[in-house]
Amino acid sequence: MTEFLIGCDPELFLEVDGKPLSAHGVIPGTKAKPHPVPSGAIQVDGLAVEFNTDPVRVDNFEAFNSNVVRVMKELYEEVRKTHPDARFKIEPVQDFGLDFIEAQPDEAKELGCDPDWNAYTLKPNPRPDGKVSFRTASGHLHVGWGADIPAEHEDHLKICSGFVKMLDATVGIFMTYIDRDPRRRELYGKAGAFRPKSYGVEYRTPSNVWLQEKSYRKCVFALLRYAISQMTSGRTVERVVGLTEAQVAETINNGDWRLADTLLEGIFCSEYSNHGTWRQVRNMMQQRERKAA
Repeated sequence: MTEFLIGCDPELFLEVDGKPLSAHGVIPGTKAKPHPVPSGAIQVDGLAVEFNTDPVRVDNFEAFNSNVVRVMKELYEEVRKTHPDARFKIEPVQDFGLDFIEAQPDEAKELGCDPDWNAYTLKPNPRPDGKVSFRTASGHLHVGWGADIPAEHEDHLKICSGFVKMLDATVGIFMTYIDRDPRRRELYGKAGAFRPKSYGVEYRTPSNVWLQEKSYRKCVFALLRYAISQMTSGRTVERVVGLTEAQVAETINNGDWRLADTLLEGIFCSEYSNHGTWRQVRNMMQQRERKAA
């Protein structure tokens, strides 16, 4: 039986006294050479900081959550060595301003090191235009089921594509519900975004919002597990959520959080073990809606 492993590599913004701070030169670690810490690694990614976690089994949320919390703490301690007053800003978008961005070195301004793929077209996504006044932060999730897989082989791309469509119908729909800022999708995070990996797949649609609350993290992990169970059972997206693959993608790309709410209620009613956590998230979001009204 295939063993599935889950990890992540989210990005965070930095602020000092409510003003944005470029991550360039703030911490050790680069894309090419991440700085190892217990339970993962850290690095600079453009104007943001990034961390990644060691993979854990798909049945162990506490290990996943512990890795996230521990590596974020290690990251914060590294930030404080150079900027004691800095704080994390766990939001999908940070407004820097064009003048601020233009003043940064080229490696900090660059967007999109390697292309990601679109699960619905099986073609690389276009590289985003960096000439905007803001930057976005992801919450990429990694799912592994093998080793030394030819990452861009046609068969593997098709497997990744099918799996990512199921992740859209579960995790992607959840992210649509909790992340209601549409600006990130101008650069990244549209439905079906992924990178094939030699061990499995990197799901690139989610922003970093799921880091904000333990209940968010628990729902994301539960939905990852649910997506894996549905895929391995041979079920289709339409059977799982009652929408076609194209309708799921449209829901995500249009930010239709009201429809996402309805779909998630159906999923978590069928997966009753996590229904209480979903209710907690739903109540929290409804309170925020009332305050914003």
